[in-house]
Amino acid sequence: MIIFFTSLPKHLFSSILSLKRHLAMTISSISAITVTLLLYSIFLMISTNINNFAVNIENELEIHASIDSLSDQSQIESLEKTIKSWDNVNNVVFSSSEDELNSLISSNGKVFERYKNKNPMPNAFLVEVSDAQSIKEITYKLNKLEGIEKAEYGGSSIQKMIDTLSFIHIGGLVFIISLLFITLFLITNTIKMSIYTRKDEIAIMRNVGAQNWFIKTPFVFEGFFIGILGSIFPIIITYLGYSILYDSLGGKFVSSMFILQPLYPYIWNICMLLLVGGTFVGMFGSFMAVSKYLRWQR
Repeated sequence: MIIFFTSLPKHLFSSILSLKRHLAMTISSISAITVTLLLYSIFLMISTNINNFAVNIENELEIHASIDSLSDQSQIESLEKTIKSWDNVNNVVFSSSEDELNSLISSNGKVFERYKNKNPMPNAFLVEVSDAQSIKEITYKLNKLEGIEKAEYGGSSIQKMIDTLSFIHIGGLVFIISLLFITLFLITNTIKMSIYTRKDEIAIMRNVGAQNWFIKTPFVFEGFFIGILGSIFPIIITYLGYSILYDSLGGKFVSSMFILQPLYPYIWNICMLLLVGGTFVGMFGSFMAVSKYLRWQR
């Protein structure tokens, strides 16, 4: 163990010289990490923002349930208590007939002010759900509940939007995981080529009795530096690109329903993930490649 730590400075210096000596392979490895991390960053930001869209939509989704005009105050309170007890119901807000008419006037113009003296609007409940996927089921239960005239949430168009966002989010996660494996594959095979060009150097070290850890350590250091260098460009592009996009769109996409992830600390977390991910991929790829090569050469 003491020998390992005392030899680290030598291995560190050796890895830096090796990167310069094999510049073409170094650039090839850095390029592979740069391209894959850039793609990883783009799809990670798309996926996390779509997830944020879905969460915002779920928070804003509510079911409008009209109350039977014959229901008295005690029946309304009983209905409210029953609905609040259901699973996936976040909150139930009572909206009086006056509130309903004012909301109608606010949404559709002053033409409905003529009904103020003879309000035709029923009392209603505004039901907030915790899970967008359950909104259809809760609406169905409300329509079956005695004392509720009609419950609606927007119909199939809202449900299709929820399903589409969920599908895109899951697809994004699958793609991100796939990109991670592709990155490992590219880096491992690129470093294999680098190791193959230095097979004589490795053979000499083995012939003089060098242990496997002594041979592997410089390559792991090389992977460390390659990972850091390969992550610099994606970090810069990610930071500048998302900052410009966020500022130009005012923090939202198309409408206030689609709120982008806040700039800070979100962008710092993504950049740190790229740095740590690039470093890990470089080191792990180098370690796996040289380990496999040493097993072949036994």
